[in-house]
Amino acid sequence: MRMRTIAIVLGLLAAALWAAPAEAKLVYVKRPETASPVVFVAKDNGKDPRRLGIGRAPTISPDGQWVAFVTIPTGGSDMETVVAQKLGAGSKRLVMRSRLISSLRFSPDSKKLGAIAAGKRVRVYDIANDALHVTVTGNIRGYSFSPDSEQIVYGKAVKDDFQAASDLYTVPALGGKEERLTEDRNAVQPVWGPNEIVFDRFKRREGDAPAYNLWALDPAAPETLRRLTKLTIPPLTSGLVPLETSKDGKRLLAAFTGQDVEVGFTVATASGKTRALSQDFETGTVGFDLSADGRTILAHTGGPDPGNAHDVVTVPWARGGKPKVIVEDAAYPDWTR
Repeated sequence: MRMRTIAIVLGLLAAALWAAPAEAKLVYVKRPETASPVVFVAKDNGKDPRRLGIGRAPTISPDGQWVAFVTIPTGGSDMETVVAQKLGAGSKRLVMRSRLISSLRFSPDSKKLGAIAAGKRVRVYDIANDALHVTVTGNIRGYSFSPDSEQIVYGKAVKDDFQAASDLYTVPALGGKEERLTEDRNAVQPVWGPNEIVFDRFKRREGDAPAYNLWALDPAAPETLRRLTKLTIPPLTSGLVPLETSKDGKRLLAAFTGQDVEVGFTVATASGKTRALSQDFETGTVGFDLSADGRTILAHTGGPDPGNAHDVVTVPWARGGKPKVIVEDAAYPDWTR
């Protein structure tokens, strides 16, 4: 009887350990201003850093198993390569190549890796099947995975111009029939949250960049379109670009962008109330990620310029919270918290 009891206890313990969530992790870049920036992974408090390789724009899968980043062209080549590295095994995969890689991100279920190639294609890599899919082609204006990872929403413009007519579409994540969501020809930069898709509608301006404000709609009922923000956008700035929502959809992290300008903003999705993370729009705090509960923002100090001095910090969502430095002399972070 005693041996049976021990076996049951050991079995329950093993099951508990197997079910325990992976320790939250952080990725970031050291020496981003140089020709050889270095990608690191660490605990989400910045402790126990480990070097992964030369590259930029790191992102980590929500389950903490994979890190992807963009390598720096060498030997006279103008092609960038996306590397996906499995942290436990240490193995690496060369996922895709292009002259310019942007918006590198994992799907919520950690099974897919997406990117925009040369501004003209959304490519999605199916990790389990080691297969790369060209999901969308055209003049891409941002994309985002659905919460169930089965679809993407993206902006597509009729021509390669910042103020060109653009609308939102959805399509299966690995490719298929697209469905049009908007008809007003001014929708870009979508983020698919748990309840709504948040995106920019832009106002065209003569001799200046278009002015962005945030709107939202339920993808199952596009007629629910509603305006979130009503900011006055000064010349030489573009306005708010949505980055990520909290798990409950009540909090949104955004970036206020423009010429030599980028600063983090919080947005309450119910009221549209906004708050800047810094009063310095050129060398202040830039947000990159939001914790699942929406209480903590991952950011770096020093503004958008890689040549500035940066620290990776956490910032409480609540007004008055002070940034806490978790990695000195580092930038461009992402995490799994």
